[in-house]
Amino acid sequence: MPELHISDEVRAVIGDEAAARESARPLTRALCTSCGQRLDGTVNLQVRTDGKQTRTEHVHATCAPSAVLPLTGSLTTAAEETMHLVLDVLDHGGAALPVLIAQTAGTVYEFRGPDTDLTDAVTAKLLAAGFTLISRVRQAPRPAEEWIAVLLLGHGPAGEDGLLVLEPDGAQFYGGAVVIPDGWLAAVARYGWGVLYVGEVGLPHLPPEPKARLKALREAAQAGRLVGARIAVGGPPSPTGDMT
Repeated sequence: MPELHISDEVRAVIGDEAAARESARPLTRALCTSCGQRLDGTVNLQVRTDGKQTRTEHVHATCAPSAVLPLTGSLTTAAEETMHLVLDVLDHGGAALPVLIAQTAGTVYEFRGPDTDLTDAVTAKLLAAGFTLISRVRQAPRPAEEWIAVLLLGHGPAGEDGLLVLEPDGAQFYGGAVVIPDGWLAAVARYGWGVLYVGEVGLPHLPPEPKARLKALREAAQAGRLVGARIAVGGPPSPTGDMT
């Protein structure tokens, strides 16, 4: 069972609230950012910061110490580039809805001053874009306007299916290969949208069964670690520029 260690140096940067949040984070399915293996035993919390953004990373105690490290570039973008995403059809109060479940590889915090706690940058960005903080997974949340998931069926080098999730300004929130489960396309065709959930749900090692995923979503919602929104789902643009 992983046991998190936070050094005084790291705690001084992230503050007590973020430290408590990190200590409460489930690590049983998380990976070491140094060696890529599943976390176990003593786990050290590292942070990378430039004074404006801070990203937390988890490493085996045998791989690296709990320390503060420098960073370059946009960590919000970097977190989204290392995002895990799965598709499923899950029960919402008796309705089988198409869902997209996403989790960043690490948490990115915004630094708002030395006397304030750190804010989860990805969550803050999504809430500002119209996503809802989810407390119960019983009905579809409100839509996030102009967000769209674009299916790229069979477009991968080996014929695998792909998915892009695009923000209103066209920026890519997610892009990668996906496995489309039975019934997902039919559910999308019925509703015209999918529910995008983003939070700490245990990806990429969450069992692929719908019951396990629904349980993980509910646990994340109860812990205040889940946001969601309905987003449009379509195919790639046709030669005329229309979305299929």
